[in-house]
Amino acid sequence: MYEVGSYEVKPFKRFMNQEVVEMSRFRYYIYGMADLDVTAARTIIRAYKEKTGVTISFSAWISKCVAQAISNNKIVHSMKKGRKLIVFDDVDISIPVERIIEGRPHLTLLVVRKANEKSVQEIHNEIRAVQNSEINVVSAEISRKKLKTLYKFPKFMRRMIFWNRLQKNPFMLKKLSGTCHVVSIGMFGPGRRGWGVNVGYLPIHVVLGGISEQPRYEGDKLIKKEILNITIKLDHVTIDGGPATRFGVQLADYIENAYALDEFK
Repeated sequence: MYEVGSYEVKPFKRFMNQEVVEMSRFRYYIYGMADLDVTAARTIIRAYKEKTGVTISFSAWISKCVAQAISNNKIVHSMKKGRKLIVFDDVDISIPVERIIEGRPHLTLLVVRKANEKSVQEIHNEIRAVQNSEINVVSAEISRKKLKTLYKFPKFMRRMIFWNRLQKNPFMLKKLSGTCHVVSIGMFGPGRRGWGVNVGYLPIHVVLGGISEQPRYEGDKLIKKEILNITIKLDHVTIDGGPATRFGVQLADYIENAYALDEFK
């Protein structure tokens, strides 16, 4: 008889993550991948750190660019409710933030409300406030205590009282998680190229991959640039390729021209 060898049994604690992945099957995404020049933005951020000692969150700046591009193309974060399409005015962006509580890492989902109306500094401050917080929450709307209570119910009941309602109610979903998810994939390490693709159930996902130095032409000269690999996912049920492309082009323009960073010059 075949022996599988030694192994260790650990309690499985990622039930919510599992059910988030299961929720993702209700979205049918358009995917776009791009290389964007972030040299101008990173130069400003580095110069600001040298002058003040403060590092501005790169995710905060990207989130501002994303929020403004969505605000100008609102259809891209719309959600279907029955036979109607709900097109939101406010752009609420969810950002995963890792905190250390009692020596252990805890992941919190920060939802930046009305990100399109906030400055990069304001978004940065919200991210830092969550990182420094000792409050044990999963998101701005769910404490870990509430989550533990939910997972005392069997799975079919969790689906009825929570996940099914969340899937069908865009207002509930926006209140819980916003309409756009911005996540940075740190697996590549400094200077390495690579795109990330995640799972999720929001209308828009923006995944920041690697940043590497690559040669680019400026006129006749070949110059070293800092290039960001970025992936964009948009719900194909609610939008077509045209609106998706216009959103992507505007977002790329904002990122490559260091949009909204004048306050740090």
